[in-house]
Amino acid sequence: MIAVVEFLASRPTEPATVADVVRHLGLSRATCHAILASLVGAGWVLRDPAKKTFSAGPALIAVGRAAESGAPAAHAADSELAALAADLGMPATISYPIGDRLVIGSRSPAAVAADDEVRVGQRFPFAPPFAAGLVAWGAPGDFERWVSRAPDGGLESVEHLRGALAAVRRRGYSVISMSAAAWRLRALLSELDAFPSRKRPVIAGLLHDIGAVDHLSEDLAEGMSCPVGIMATPAFGVDGTAVLNISVHVWRERDAAAIRALGDRLLAASRAVTRQIGGRMPDDFPI
Repeated sequence: MIAVVEFLASRPTEPATVADVVRHLGLSRATCHAILASLVGAGWVLRDPAKKTFSAGPALIAVGRAAESGAPAAHAADSELAALAADLGMPATISYPIGDRLVIGSRSPAAVAADDEVRVGQRFPFAPPFAAGLVAWGAPGDFERWVSRAPDGGLESVEHLRGALAAVRRRGYSVISMSAAAWRLRALLSELDAFPSRKRPVIAGLLHDIGAVDHLSEDLAEGMSCPVGIMATPAFGVDGTAVLNISVHVWRERDAAAIRALGDRLLAASRAVTRQIGGRMPDDFPI
C-alpha cells in the first residue's frame, strides 16, 4: 500500500491507470484494485471515473502538514535555505535521508529562473555520488551501506570514494562536476520507484555513471575553471551526526576561488541550521 501511495505521489501531474501501477510495482491486478479501493475510501487517493485514473488525494495534505509540524528541523532549515538562495542567486534544496533514499524536503528557487528541475518530494538513491557529507559525518557503517548501493557494490570505486570523503571532511562540503543537461537526465532517471523493478538496476547504473564526487576545488589550479553542478554540506543533530543535506545548484563554470567562496557560504548555512535545530557541530568540522 505504501508503495502505491509513493508511486502516485511521485507523479503529481500524471494520474496513473491500474495498468500503470501494476506495471511499475509488479502487483497483480486483483491486489492493485483492492489497494486502490482502500486508498480511495480513505481519501488518500482520488479516482477519476471518466478517465479511470488515480492520483494522490487530499487526505495526504493533512498527513504532510502533521509531519511538517512535528519536524522543527524542517522549519529552521527552510529559513536558512531561503537566505542561502537569495545570497547566492542559485536554487537551493534540503534533502533528508530516508532509508536507502534521499527525499527533497524543501526547495528555494533563485531570484532569476535557473536551469534546474528539482522538486519537493523528489527522491534520489542514497548512493554515490549523492550526499557525500551525510556519509562523511554519518553513523558507523554508513560508508559501507552507501557504497553497497552503487552499481556492482561500487567495488571499482571504493578507494576513490574514500579519498573523496576525506576531501569532503577537510573542506566541509562536497562538489559534483556536472552539466545542467546531465542533471536533467539524472532528474528524469532519479525516480527509481517509477520504473519497473526489472529496470531499476540499469537505471541505478546510469545515475552512478553521469556524475561522481570530485576533489574538484583541491585539484583545480588557480585561474582555471570547470563546470560545477551541485555543492552540498550537512547539518547536524544533537549527537554531532549529519541529519540533513543542504545543497546549492550551481550549473555554471567556476574557478577555484569561486568554488571556495560558495563553500564558505555553505559552511555558514550548516552552522546556522545546526544551531537552530539544537544540534552540535562535530569537533573536526572546518571552522
